[in-house]
Amino acid sequence: MTDTVEDKKPSLLDYPEPSEDFNNKLAEKEIAKHAGQIKNVKPIHTEWFRVQDPSGCGDITKIQKRVIIELPIKGEAKSFVCFGPQDFYEEVKADFGLVRSVRLALYETSTGRPGIWPVKEAVEYGNGNKNAWNLSANNILEQALTKWVRIVSNQADGYYDGYLADKKKVDMYTEQGRPFFKMDLEEAIKKAYQGFILTPESYATDPHVLDFKGEKVAQEVKNEKGIKIN
Repeated sequence: MTDTVEDKKPSLLDYPEPSEDFNNKLAEKEIAKHAGQIKNVKPIHTEWFRVQDPSGCGDITKIQKRVIIELPIKGEAKSFVCFGPQDFYEEVKADFGLVRSVRLALYETSTGRPGIWPVKEAVEYGNGNKNAWNLSANNILEQALTKWVRIVSNQADGYYDGYLADKKKVDMYTEQGRPFFKMDLEEAIKKAYQGFILTPESYATDPHVLDFKGEKVAQEVKNEKGIKIN
């Protein structure tokens, strides 16, 4: 009886096992870098990443803070980052109400993908507590200045869990010279926000600002004790 083509196909188990040193040689494939891959969101939970450390000694306070607002673009909220003096930030706050102060952290994943992570400040409330999401994000950001980490949303308890890469991975990344940080912060911000950047020079004529800006409703608001608060 003549063998058919199907009969001659090798069994999956006939293929050889990985070599003994396979794990030591394993390297994650680097993703080709282009502007479309740079986003202004935190790294995804499956990515190991490092954050560029402008201080060189893990000082989170050296990561620049800026103001973020959201404006609708074709029915979808888009983040705009604002650069200017303090009175400009106050003007933006007065015009739109909801603004966020964030640290613009330039990160790079183990595959070489850069991004901007806008990390909200962990502002203290009147009762002395801080938002757990923001507090844990800042803690993980600080670790990422000097270590390879992952960030995972803990939806059940309302904060971010951070994970440190094991020594084998760290050694592999170090041997490969990672992180590279070939792109500087300004270039990364421009690509991550894709033109959604506001300055004192562009603010008055920006079409998205003009389309959404409105007059604030005049009202008198009092607290539970009858004291005027606005």
